[in-house]
Amino acid sequence: MFDIDILEKGGVVMLILVGLSIYALGVIFYKVQQFITAGVFNTSYVDRTMQHVKQGELTAASQKVAGARGPVARIMRVAIECIMNRDMTIKSRESEIARVGSSELRYLESHMRGLEMVATTAPLLGLLGTVIGMVRAFSKLGEAGTRVDPSMLAGGIWEALLTTVGGLAVAIPAVAAYYIIDGVIEKVRSQMKDVTVQILALEDRFIRNEEEMAKAEHDRQRRELEDRERSIREALEEQEKAVESMRSSPKSSSTLRLLNPSYNRF
Repeated sequence: MFDIDILEKGGVVMLILVGLSIYALGVIFYKVQQFITAGVFNTSYVDRTMQHVKQGELTAASQKVAGARGPVARIMRVAIECIMNRDMTIKSRESEIARVGSSELRYLESHMRGLEMVATTAPLLGLLGTVIGMVRAFSKLGEAGTRVDPSMLAGGIWEALLTTVGGLAVAIPAVAAYYIIDGVIEKVRSQMKDVTVQILALEDRFIRNEEEMAKAEHDRQRRELEDRERSIREALEEQEKAVESMRSSPKSSSTLRLLNPSYNRF
């Protein structure tokens, strides 16, 4: 068959390129299946959940994202749970969110290095096969001596260029697939960053509200204490005025002496 002839004429390099093409196709199909299974393309819940988050309805937001799949849904669940857990410090919340985000991105980026390797090395392997083929062609011409047939040189060059064609045929789809998949991953990374920033900004707002409420409570208690002290002072002043008034009245003085014998020393 013609395909078998091409493989035979391409030599070992062509066999390597065939192996790389099979690996690249496997990675591409795996990434498509991975994205579909993980729910990467389903982001309809994001806007509705963020509306609840912006309104401070964390319980409703948690319920909305509970049944959703995908890395964005998981980072949102973790971020909302961290915000609702008031026992966690700010540093521990950020560490937990960063850990989950890194785990999700590593999962999405699996086998991307291999696909990039195929896209990079396939053209170089094709060039290597061409150089090896050219060396063989000119070696045969040298062995032929004066009996050089132009068709011999043309046939050698044709066989040598097969590996270049094979390398480009493997590399071009691999490069295109790599950038398409990387674009999807970058979009997910951007969405994860956006929702995390918005949720953490909500946390800052909650902290400011709590600080304002604590300050308002402190001011209220201080005012109550001042009012109580003022009432006590006014009561004491009224009592002192009453005593002075009783002292200044002769009848009141007699009454005070009868009620309190120690008053005589005044």
